[in-house]
Formats: sequence, C-alpha cells, structure tokens
Amino acid sequence: MKIAITGGTAGIGLALAKLFEADNHEVISLSRRNGYNIRSLPKVAGMIEPCDMFINNAQVGYAQTELLFEVWRRWQGQQKYIVNISTQMTDMLLPPKEEWDEYIIQKKALELANQLLENRNPWPRLLLVRPGSIATQPGQAPPEYMDVDEYAQGVSNWIVKNI
Repeated sequence: MKIAITGGTAGIGLALAKLFEADNHEVISLSRRNGYNIRSLPKVAGMIEPCDMFINNAQVGYAQTELLFEVWRRWQGQQKYIVNISTQMTDMLLPPKEEWDEYIIQKKALELANQLLENRNPWPRLLLVRPGSIATQPGQAPPEYMDVDEYAQGVSNWIVKNI
C-alpha cells in the first residue's frame, strides 16, 4: 500500500511512518522539513493523490481541514482511506491554557469535516484518531505521557483492523 503522511518527519507522523515502512508499505512523508507545507494545497494534494491511504496528521491553522476537503474531492468514489489525526482536547470545555484555544477550535473543525464527509459517500473511507497525552518529543514530556512509538503501534493496529 502507498501511504502519504503529513507531519511524517516528527512525532506521531514519524512513528507511524516507521511502522508502515517496517510492514513494507511505501510511505511518503510530507512536512515543512522536506519542502511540503500543507498550506500549499495543490502541491501537497498532488503528492497524496496517487496514494492508497492518507494520514492527515500535520496541523497549521485550518490547513489540515482544507487538505482533507481537497484530497476527499480528488478521491471521490475510490477505495482509498483518509485517517484524520485530531486530539482528545476537543472534549474540553475550557482548555488548560488560553494559547490552546485556537488549536482546539481548528481540531474541532477537522472533526466536524470528518463527520460531514464520512456521511456523504462510502469512498474514500474516513477514520478519526483522537490522541491523548503523547510524548511526541522524548525527554520534554511529563512521565505520565504515553510513549509516541507505543501509541503509534496501537494506532497502526487500529487502522489496519478498520480498513
């Protein structure tokens, strides 16, 4: 399977990329670090279009949601999969810090778009993942945060089971 992952050079995206590559999938990691800013919708969507699965992980403003719509339109009627990475923080009525407000609203927009589009057509199939406290930067997270590689293994297993 050919899998595109935004934000695939760090954190959850990198951990998923490593797992899928280890399972002999072809992985295309798209991130600012390797010249693919998700705000460049035509460029990034063009790289995603020939893939079988898109893991929509990177988040910058509302670009993650805009990219979801763009890929969904391009993949209409095709047996392909879009996995949207959100956050459990969308359940919080009042985020722990004011600086999280915009992030949570942007992720809520992604979740709403996922819900709307999954009810439009059976293909592409949409899946939503809502991580909790994950140590995406080793050594910089509290000890109670889940290890990113351990979390990615669970997500990878869940994706495989649900496609």
